[in-house]
Amino acid sequence: MLYRRFLRPILYTIPPDTIHPIVAHGSEWAARIPGVGHAIRAGLRVDDPVLQTTVDGVAYQNPVGLSAGFDKDGQFLHFEETFGFGFAEIGSITGRPYPGNPKPWARRLVRNDALVVNYGLKSQGVEAVSQRLERSHVLMPYGISVAKSNLPDCFGDTAIADYVKVYVRTKNLGQYATINLSCPNTADGTPFSEPKALEPLLKALVEARKQHDIRKPTYLKINPDIERGKLDRVLGLVQQYELQGLVIGNLVKDKARGHALLDYPEDHNLSWPGGISGKPTRTLSTELIRYVYGKTKGRMTIIGVGGIFTGDHAYEKIRAGASLVQLITGFIFGGPATIRTINKRLLFLLKRDGFLTIQKAVGVDAS
Repeated sequence: MLYRRFLRPILYTIPPDTIHPIVAHGSEWAARIPGVGHAIRAGLRVDDPVLQTTVDGVAYQNPVGLSAGFDKDGQFLHFEETFGFGFAEIGSITGRPYPGNPKPWARRLVRNDALVVNYGLKSQGVEAVSQRLERSHVLMPYGISVAKSNLPDCFGDTAIADYVKVYVRTKNLGQYATINLSCPNTADGTPFSEPKALEPLLKALVEARKQHDIRKPTYLKINPDIERGKLDRVLGLVQQYELQGLVIGNLVKDKARGHALLDYPEDHNLSWPGGISGKPTRTLSTELIRYVYGKTKGRMTIIGVGGIFTGDHAYEKIRAGASLVQLITGFIFGGPATIRTINKRLLFLLKRDGFLTIQKAVGVDAS
């Protein structure tokens, strides 16, 4: 409440492209100071056995993670661990550095609990990020979001090679990998979300996995507004190439559709480049999670993303079929205590409904 009433209005006088790195670096600095970091951790983390879960062999203290897109270059792991997240996803990381699309990279739609995001796979590149992560010493699990460089010559076979380069270079970093197909803010769109283009990419990644003995779980990230027919073909490929599951979903790629989902569409200009995150993605994402869980009979791991602001939102996605959940926009709008509040509410809801573990609640609304 203090954050929303007093601090957020001050922060929101500063453009998000400016204030985000200031707040993130400041929070990372605070988390690294032994006494300060310990105090923040004690106040914001919720550690309870009911919230602990193991997914594809990876143990998580709680199921609420930071989605890819916030910590693009692996700079804020201490902050993420200290502020209560159960895990984080770093990236997306690309083979070569890219400074990002022309600014602004983000626009706030405050009344809509939404952001317009147009970073365009901004990345310091896999070598710089990998060297930084190799020096980190956090205990919290994290994933690597793998993508291709947003450069004019990086398409087709070159783009596939770029994905493979990141996948192999980061094979010993993090506890899982996500192959990001869904960033809509690149020069060539999302070509690998098409099943015909996706199959050679997955084939190359599987070959790299065998050749380099990559054993960590690998997921595919899709956008929440993917067409059902295309999704069914993607699911077939995920099963054929033995990936562990899906991250559902990312930004709404269809700007007109995202615009129509806004409570206050007059706050959004359709000419603005970028996808829409936050509240407008919530129902799309949850419905897609429920569909995939039912279609695969629960045999495919799902990480649920999109419009999570409260514990009820997280619980809804878990009951729909998500084993883990992630957020960014909800944290940006809700402030430092967001993850504690979500986990406390999630703990209450699980106990209220008689679930002794997260796993028992996964998919109960999907049948």
